[in-house]
Amino acid sequence: MSTEKAATFDCPECDVSAPSTSVPYDSLGYVVCPVCGYAATPNAEDSPVAERSPSAGD
Repeated sequence: MSTEKAATFDCPECDVSAPSTSVPYDSLGYVVCPVCGYAATPNAEDSPVAERSPSAGD
C-alpha cells in the first residue's frame, strides 16, 4: 500500500507549512495563513493593466 504526501500550504511571509485542508480561505476564495494572516490575493500593482496609460488604446 503506497502513501501519498498531502498537499500543503507554505506561507511566504512566516514560513509556516500547514495541510491545505486546514487553511482558511477568505470570502473571495483566496488562502489566508492561519498563523500570520497573510492573504494570497492578486496584487493590482503588478498587473499589466495597471501599467498601461489610460490613452494606450487611442
